Amino acid sequence: MEPQPKKYISVDVETSGQFPWNSSMLSLGACVVDGKYDKRYYVELKPITDEYVPEAIKIGASSLNCLKDYNHNNFNPKEVLGILKQKGESPEKAIPEFVDWVLENTNGYKCVLAAAPIIFDGMFVSYYMDKFYPGENPFGFSGEDINSIFRGSVRDIKANIKELSLREKGRLRHNALEDAVQQAKEFYTTLVHMRQHNI
Repeated sequence: MEPQPKKYISVDVETSGQFPWNSSMLSLGACVVDGKYDKRYYVELKPITDEYVPEAIKIGASSLNCLKDYNHNNFNPKEVLGILKQKGESPEKAIPEFVDWVLENTNGYKCVLAAAPIIFDGMFVSYYMDKFYPGENPFGFSGEDINSIFRGSVRDIKANIKELSLREKGRLRHNALEDAVQQAKEFYTTLVHMRQHNI
């Protein structure tokens, strides 16, 4: 029996801290890695704790849609968490919806989470799946680190996927959806290169 073909889902999260057990996922963005980049998912979430790391939440909240009218020059983490409590989607609703989206877009394939770095984004996704999804995590216990795959494809351990020069200058806004789409483009380019060179 041949193994099921893979379909990669590029995922990016913005958070209020370094670890999911004492901070919150503020937003989750995802994009199917298929060369089209039109299958996308995005949600901004209610916080699951009032704990935060000041530097992390300032970055993680910098491009949230629900804060488009917020004065970031007078950034107040507690105010931001308060706004998300009012305007964000509950994880209990959002995470099952995300799983439905993943399964719908990977029907017939083995879905694989791809991120940069996988240890950070994958950790938050796995934690939220375990906490807020009653079924089995569709990604299982593994994922692909996009930068690691790129380094292997160019056979240079010091290489960085930014070298593909696919990023627009000044466009790094820490928006989970924008970053997920960007990663999907970079990862797809890497996979095409690998196929062309039988890597």
